[in-house]
Amino acid sequence: MSDSFSKVVAILLSVVLMFIIPIFYMREEADRLKQTRIIEEITFFVDGVRNTGILSREDYSRLENVLYHLGGGYRIDMSHYSHMVDESGEGVLYNEVANYEQQIMECFQGEEDYYLKKYDYLKVIIKDSNDQIVAWYGGSVKYEAY
Repeated sequence: MSDSFSKVVAILLSVVLMFIIPIFYMREEADRLKQTRIIEEITFFVDGVRNTGILSREDYSRLENVLYHLGGGYRIDMSHYSHMVDESGEGVLYNEVANYEQQIMECFQGEEDYYLKKYDYLKVIIKDSNDQIVAWYGGSVKYEAY
């Protein structure tokens, strides 16, 4: 009786080791590859905006398409921060003005590009369907190409 029980346990253990564990490993590796692809795409997107100061609808649509084809229901959150200087008689005050994705999308609806000034900061966050952050990237605008 104990000999047959140990054979059944050995067979079940070998099935787990030979089939189930590699499947979990492959799924984990696929998720890691997706995250690497997402990081690559948002780096390309943000660096393009940083080099020109122009956030175009075509570039944004390209990023959306790449995320859509990866699956997983990814969502893009963007924010643009600019610094305004107020030189009143009591010194210099720096005010930070934030524009979020809603203001940027309003500009796209009018078939216009969204322009950023030199030293403005753009941040892009990619979230999955569970509202967990998958990747983020940002940086300040180096040049204005307009």
